[in-house]
Amino acid sequence: MPKTLLITLLTFASGTGAWAAVAPPSNDPATVAWDTAQGRLSLRYHGTLILDGRIRAEDAAGKAVAGAEVKFEPAETRDQKEKVEQRLKFSLAKPQEGVKLVLSGTATGSGEAFAAETESEAQQRFPVLRTSVGPSRSLRNNAVYDRRWDWMLAGPADGAIRIAPSRSAGVPPASAANEPPSRAPESNVAFAIECRGPSIELIFRPRFYQKHKGIGWFEPWTYQVWKDSVTGYCSWWPYRGGFDHKALDAVTAAFTTHKLPDFGYRYVQIDDCFQTGGGSPRGFLEWNDRFPGGAAEYVRKVRAAGMEPGIWVFCIFYDSDPLVRQMVKDHPEWFVRAPDGKPRRAVNPWSGAGFYALDPTNEEALDRLVRPTYRGAKELGFSYVKIDGAGDLVDWGYRQAGDYFKDKGITPGEALRRFYQTARAELGRDTYILTCWGVLPEQIGVADACRVATDGFRAASFQGFSSWEGVVWRNDPDHCDVLPEGKVPQGAMRTFGAAAVPPSTIIRPCVIAMAGGVLLLSDKAEVYRDPANLEGAKRSSPVLFTVPGQLHDFTPRPPAWSFEKSFRDYGQKGGGEAEWWLQEIDRPFDHWLVLARFQWGEGADLGLRPMHGMPERKVEFADLGLEPGRDYLVFEFWTQTFLGKCQGSFTAPAMDTNNGMQVFAIREARAYPWVLSTTRHLSQGGVCLMDEKWDQASNILSGMSKVVAGDPYVLTIHLPAGFKLKAAAVGGEKVEIASQQETATVRIVPSATKTVEWKLVFTR
Repeated sequence: MPKTLLITLLTFASGTGAWAAVAPPSNDPATVAWDTAQGRLSLRYHGTLILDGRIRAEDAAGKAVAGAEVKFEPAETRDQKEKVEQRLKFSLAKPQEGVKLVLSGTATGSGEAFAAETESEAQQRFPVLRTSVGPSRSLRNNAVYDRRWDWMLAGPADGAIRIAPSRSAGVPPASAANEPPSRAPESNVAFAIECRGPSIELIFRPRFYQKHKGIGWFEPWTYQVWKDSVTGYCSWWPYRGGFDHKALDAVTAAFTTHKLPDFGYRYVQIDDCFQTGGGSPRGFLEWNDRFPGGAAEYVRKVRAAGMEPGIWVFCIFYDSDPLVRQMVKDHPEWFVRAPDGKPRRAVNPWSGAGFYALDPTNEEALDRLVRPTYRGAKELGFSYVKIDGAGDLVDWGYRQAGDYFKDKGITPGEALRRFYQTARAELGRDTYILTCWGVLPEQIGVADACRVATDGFRAASFQGFSSWEGVVWRNDPDHCDVLPEGKVPQGAMRTFGAAAVPPSTIIRPCVIAMAGGVLLLSDKAEVYRDPANLEGAKRSSPVLFTVPGQLHDFTPRPPAWSFEKSFRDYGQKGGGEAEWWLQEIDRPFDHWLVLARFQWGEGADLGLRPMHGMPERKVEFADLGLEPGRDYLVFEFWTQTFLGKCQGSFTAPAMDTNNGMQVFAIREARAYPWVLSTTRHLSQGGVCLMDEKWDQASNILSGMSKVVAGDPYVLTIHLPAGFKLKAAAVGGEKVEIASQQETATVRIVPSATKTVEWKLVFTR
């Protein structure tokens, strides 16, 4: 490997969750071996056998057709943007009536490989935004994508190919809920593939996200995605610059009173209210009189509330700060300079604020103005750092001084990346970094997450970057205020936890949970004093780590790498927010779907849109990627309603003007009692269920669940014909049981936040 390439890899490997330095995969076609006589096909890429299969001819009865010759037509293309595409087409040399080709084999990828779908008619029939917790088994999938090595292998869509991941691709249940899965590299995972048709075409694309999706800085072999749930509180939206120690006390008191840390809310991020300067380390580390105890007291209070402290900083140097002006005067070489050699004053055209951009090629500037800020934050105990102003820095500080960096042999994007890499080196790999103000790929592999929306909650921003979530980084919608601007919108939604709650308090946190994104509540403390406003927040945290179910973004959009172009209201431009969101959850003991239907309302005010109701809707199981001929059990979460055992389809009930969303758990019917739903989380088992098993000899269903102190926990069990619930024991807690015609419920009010073992005894 060339020396220059190795140096680049080692530099990028300093990013979060970095892998050991390795040789990158080539941007070349796979090596193909085709044995016509044996019908044997193999593909190798980056030293690994990624496909091992056989192709045979079968008649309508499924019997092998002797002597059928298979014609192989390979094709390769490489365009001016270095997009490499390899097509492998197989057909009968002499077509015969009723004879089809069958490809069966095994695709193999790294531990980060997953099955997903490419764009097809399925999305036109039933538009849905898909995510997956663990390996997807959807029949809509027609591709395998290996994130670590950035390759995609796809077959024909719309049901012509079936891809079944092995169980080894799953996440162990103990780490799949409230605790993050291990970041250690996993062994390779296998996918059983079968494809049928008069002809078969496979498509292989190396550097898929990097080249084909145009994300030039994406080098996943150098870093891992942050898999922990990022949930908590951000002070910015309700308080702006007025947040102080009294507001902190009020917020943490509300969080602890309602046990939100037990529900998974982990961080408190302070934002733009504490600093004493315009960009210097001293300005971030020496706090103003809104916090008499300074940063150390803030950290202590947050940790006392059972949470972790987060801090906001920015990466530019405002000339409104006398200290900055003095630094510019004393050390002009630390900053980007104009053609006349003087420090160049940049201006944000929106705010009119003037600032100076640090020259990241100057090591002394990094030593004096960057490293102390992030080293200090680390030493103070901050485990979350939001770095704001990235768009200002790169667009108006660096890109408008392109000739300056050209003379230094680097691009403005590389300059921005060097700034962030310096911060990462000081903070270490275990500190969560959010980059803010612009969707800027130069930060990929260095920042753990990116704010992909403008100021204000924008659910549709998840749609414009849906294929990025869990692959490129974590998507952040800016914040989640459950009562927009503190106002109570129209509607009083009935839920099992509260008789009437504002729909926005349900819709907003729940869409983040369905998207797998970053969930930071951001209301004034008094909003949280009413527990009814927290039902949606409680049922959405922690956010399960997801990967895309689709390798395309839900809302079409052109590339938007420039800061000024990177924020758009994707929902309005793309036809509105998605009505249907589908999360597929895989555990060693079960596999089920969570289908959410949202009523977003109408109007220009995204926070206070009136809702007009939605009609009932027939949902075909085939459109969800399920086997249409099987029986499925459907349960609605918020109303705790069993919709019955269904085959082929089910009907989602109509939604009135009070109902913001429905969440359906869809599980395959079994011949014995099995959990239908749980009340802990909208995933209906994805967070709380640790294990579940049925003992036929004793008619006992047993398992383990994570529960929260004081939060009523209900297990809803399906009762096949002839079964009755006789008794239940749940971790020494007082148990209430009730039976209906087809279901039974087991209810406890936990005495502590803990994991409980439960045992349910049935009779026939």
